[in-house]
Amino acid sequence: MGMIESIRNRQTLLLTLIGLGMLSFLIPYDAVIALFGNTAGSQNAGVVNGDDISFLEYRTKVQQRSSLFNYTDNRAAQNEVWNDIVTERLYGDEFNDLGLALTKEEFDDIRYGDYVSPWVSRTFYGGQVTEEQKDNWRQTFSAMYSDPNGRAQYNGYADIITLKRMREKLDALVKAGLAANTLEGKREFLRSEAKVDFQYVLKQYSAIPDSEVEVSDSDVRAYYRDHKEEPQYAQRAGRDLEYIRIPIAANFDDRKRAETQFEQWSEDWEEAKSDEGFLSLNGLTAEASELEIKADALNAESKAAELEAASVGTVIGPYFEGETIRMDKVLSKEAVADSTVKCRHILLKTDDINDDTQLAELEARADSLKRRLRAGDDFADLVNKHSEDPGSKATGGEYEFKRGRMVKPFEDFCFDNRVGTIGTAKTNYGLHLIEVLDQQWTADAITITRVERAVEISTTTASEAEQIAMDFAIDYGSTGDFRNAADTMGYAIVEARDLQSGSSAITGLANAGEVVGWAYGAEAGDVSNPFRIDGNYVIATLVRIKEAGVPPLENVEAQMRAGAIQDKKAEMYIAKMEGASLAEIADNVGSNVSDASGVSLKFPSIQGAGGSPEPEVLGAAFTMDLNTLSGPIQGANGIWVISPTTRNDVDASGNFVSEVNSLNDRTYFRNLPLTSGAPVRLANAIREKADVEDLRQGS
Repeated sequence: MGMIESIRNRQTLLLTLIGLGMLSFLIPYDAVIALFGNTAGSQNAGVVNGDDISFLEYRTKVQQRSSLFNYTDNRAAQNEVWNDIVTERLYGDEFNDLGLALTKEEFDDIRYGDYVSPWVSRTFYGGQVTEEQKDNWRQTFSAMYSDPNGRAQYNGYADIITLKRMREKLDALVKAGLAANTLEGKREFLRSEAKVDFQYVLKQYSAIPDSEVEVSDSDVRAYYRDHKEEPQYAQRAGRDLEYIRIPIAANFDDRKRAETQFEQWSEDWEEAKSDEGFLSLNGLTAEASELEIKADALNAESKAAELEAASVGTVIGPYFEGETIRMDKVLSKEAVADSTVKCRHILLKTDDINDDTQLAELEARADSLKRRLRAGDDFADLVNKHSEDPGSKATGGEYEFKRGRMVKPFEDFCFDNRVGTIGTAKTNYGLHLIEVLDQQWTADAITITRVERAVEISTTTASEAEQIAMDFAIDYGSTGDFRNAADTMGYAIVEARDLQSGSSAITGLANAGEVVGWAYGAEAGDVSNPFRIDGNYVIATLVRIKEAGVPPLENVEAQMRAGAIQDKKAEMYIAKMEGASLAEIADNVGSNVSDASGVSLKFPSIQGAGGSPEPEVLGAAFTMDLNTLSGPIQGANGIWVISPTTRNDVDASGNFVSEVNSLNDRTYFRNLPLTSGAPVRLANAIREKADVEDLRQGS
């Protein structure tokens, strides 16, 4: 939630709450729910641990929260209130059992004292706490508390601040209670320092054509039965939908009408004695801007040739750019300072560029390359053979840039030496052998006033787009018909997967709250009415409803088929990977004997053998007798046979302080340290076990 912009009229909140209380007393409960617009037909906004959260409770709290804080949109208020209600239901007893409380002194302190709490700092101070702001909030809260009409508002703030502080305290306890111990440090040490060398034969799955194996639907179902409960296939509750956009765009008549108006303005502007007077008279001041166009920017202009040819005072246009119409008046043309240099270079790297011995070796190599250039060797050929800058190899080592774009020693050499100079510059990247190809100190600049306006869409055009969208939604009322019609009519179908209740954005749509709300009230296969969003009519079809837990086969059929194919390949080649030696086995399967050196359990990937870790292969390598052959191992990247050759001896004595500290500081969850990520992981686990059900359906 963003920082408070203002505290609203106190009487408004009191009247709202009194009105709500009277309404709930005088009108039957079901009628109140209907009045608030619970379109889903349920009296509950959700369920937590089997306890219902009524729509009346939820909406009352949303109204109260919106009266206390300014939100960018109502959905932000709804989602924060929902999360706070869930927190109260899940943690209320835990707060009491742990003895967590907020004294009057601490309540004052976290609002405007020596320790302003993190949530209060973000929400009330925008993250910038000053003494002046503290005084302002102290006075504001005091005035609220002293005013009988403001007491309800004060209590509203107090309840929210208290809940947020209780959660901060619980998170702090969780973080403080987490620490790695010596045994975990020892394990980490051994995972890193114990290493093994082995030889192996690998037949990668990717090297076996799918056509070599036959996988039936029965095989896929069997693989699904065996693997469906594995965590990588666990399904989150959500919705999958597809949608199309029908643009509300200007048609020929709209564009012609705009063009006619701009043509008249163009003639009048060219003859006008005062640009400012002309723009003001025609109401164009707000749509006009002065621009200086030069170099690359000029080349990017669609009317570059006309601008270059035009004399001062000429008006270019009107012309269209997308959904806008423009006209430009040339104010001046002149040469301006615009330093640009073009060069080419060969980068020579070393481990430590500041080591005198290593630098001398690079300089000797650079001198040798300079001699070859003087002898007539092609610079681009030398770049391809010797440069260690992959970013410029394709262009023969060439760069063109302005001041301030490159590291200073490189840039200074190119600007401070004459065209044709060949020499070296040392940077943190290494030693550069550079040839200065060109320098430019000025550029032609054209200053213009540009008037640009979106082409106005007529009511008729908008109505036609609406009718097209309505006809589509009515005529094609199932997912199959939706897809066929969209394909026939040329509308691009956008997929949006795993939508969560309450989300306000989906793939390709930033303002999709209504679409998500519809998806949570629809049945699979339904097609929505059109939604008007960001200049388009959006029509969606609900493809799939996903319940949390084990996914049905149809939701993961592609992954299960891929797994079944991989198993069939493994089965085929396990039978072939038999022999008295690795060389014999390699011949049997058309592979090679390869070496793996210094592999540890901490990094169980084998270089050059696929990207996936191979824990089973490493487990065998660490436990087998040296210089013996394993049986075929079905790994992540393929089928292996290995023979371990050496394992290092590791001294595992000590207290492993560095490993313990590393474990405590490690980032493993959303880029947060272990102790910071733990509260989030705990909260997610608690929510999952509590079976939190969100029934708001985007309301």
